[in-house]
Amino acid sequence: MTTTLTSLPDSLLALAGDTERRYQVYPLVNGSKRRWIEAPDRELKAAQRWLLDHWLYQLAPTDAAHGFVRGRSIVSNAGHHVGRDWVVTADLSNFFPSIGADRVSQVIAGLDLNANASDAVVRLVTRRRRLPQGAPTSPHLANLVARRLDLRLIGWARRGGWNYTRYADDLTFSGEGNPRTLLLTVERIVQDEGFTLAPGKTHVMPRHQRQLVTGMVVNERVTLPKPRRRLLRAMLHRLQTTGADAVDPGQLQIAQGHLALAHFVDPERFQAECRALADLLRGEASPQADTPNPTVCTPIDKKVD
Repeated sequence: MTTTLTSLPDSLLALAGDTERRYQVYPLVNGSKRRWIEAPDRELKAAQRWLLDHWLYQLAPTDAAHGFVRGRSIVSNAGHHVGRDWVVTADLSNFFPSIGADRVSQVIAGLDLNANASDAVVRLVTRRRRLPQGAPTSPHLANLVARRLDLRLIGWARRGGWNYTRYADDLTFSGEGNPRTLLLTVERIVQDEGFTLAPGKTHVMPRHQRQLVTGMVVNERVTLPKPRRRLLRAMLHRLQTTGADAVDPGQLQIAQGHLALAHFVDPERFQAECRALADLLRGEASPQADTPNPTVCTPIDKKVD
């Protein structure tokens, strides 16, 4: 069967009538916070990925969106806010669950689907008539639904001398204007676009304080916060002194994640700290060795079961 932009494969049409029971729902606990994950089964997940690859990725989010967008990241998001007098961050409350099937239907109208295909797509990517947290389609669809929010905030921010980016539900502004005036306008636009700011999650950070954007410090350049860098050095020290084989596999996996993030955020600084640590452990006087210790600075190949 030849698939066009106005039709859906018969297998997906049939699946669309039987999606509600195909989710496993479970809590994800992070400290005192809990959110519910709605994970589709293998067949529905494959169908959602097919929709992403064949149709939904034809619709692009705005330039302000950095979460779940190819070629963008927490680092590219933070990079727009370096060296500004003020950094202001706010969160959208219940980002995915607040997006209903009607709004999904509106954004996929750009695909020029026939009525049956459009209805089937909406049923394939929603659960209980809203975006489920756990479906591979939800992040991209949320970005598409937030397009008008982004465009309005971009326009207003530029007129006021502010930069604006969004990483999923995290809104960030930076500039030299009045933060109070900014927040009053942002709250009005957010509510007008059908979203809500999460209470207690708005932060106003002047230049003389540590300015954090999606976990990165941006006062002078994008870098990891000092506590995370200290933790990374402690991990590197342990790996160097005991060897990877002596480290618990779970802890080793955590270390690998920290190493990958540090290298991704600031490769030059990461390599410099690796060299300094390696030289310290070898008892050398100079921290300017030409070649970093490979045990410390190269990825760890040990497999974690």
